[in-house]
Amino acid sequence: MKIFDQIKNNKEALTYLKQADENFKALGYTEQGILHAHFTSQQVYKILSSLGFSLEDIDIAMTAGFLHDIGCCISYKNHSQQGTFVANKILSKINISDEEKIKILSIIGSHEDTDLEMFPISELAAAVSIADKTDVRRQRVIKTDFKYFDQYDRVHYAVVDNSLDIIDISKVIRLSIRIDEEICSVLEYFELFLSRINFCRRAAGKLGVNFELYINDVKYL
Repeated sequence: MKIFDQIKNNKEALTYLKQADENFKALGYTEQGILHAHFTSQQVYKILSSLGFSLEDIDIAMTAGFLHDIGCCISYKNHSQQGTFVANKILSKINISDEEKIKILSIIGSHEDTDLEMFPISELAAAVSIADKTDVRRQRVIKTDFKYFDQYDRVHYAVVDNSLDIIDISKVIRLSIRIDEEICSVLEYFELFLSRINFCRRAAGKLGVNFELYINDVKYL
């Protein structure tokens, strides 16, 4: 993982990701910094290695996964596009080819699901999108007082277990989550994240597999 290994401990990248997290704390949002970056890159590895992608492709996608939200150090609005400029500044200082760099930047610039009809631009981008959009879990809640939780906090906090698995035989990417329904209902989860789930289905299609969603052992997709 020659590129990812250069980036995961890169002082400049970590500084920007830390600032992204500070911005989200100030806004009262869920964690969007270094922990989410590591989680996303590891999920990307799981997806692509299970599907037989080359080490070179996995390296590019893991790097993009790690940096995908780095634009939040400036602002959440348009953070995908802002992130390409921030990431380009960092990537231009390390040992990387132009071809590798533009692949990473194009994934960062297209990872958001604001256009409900959009499809991932590549298989690598699809893996990053799935890894990113399925990261709903209690550990991302920044607030400590439940009375100040908004709907996003409550739904994230209710997810006590989150597992993303690739079932090779049936060509399925399966997201299994466990929700504490005393905190939020399954309906609330869908109200918040339906667009993300639909985006994951399209992304899985780009990878040539199906996307399944299980909540509390019940199959919904």
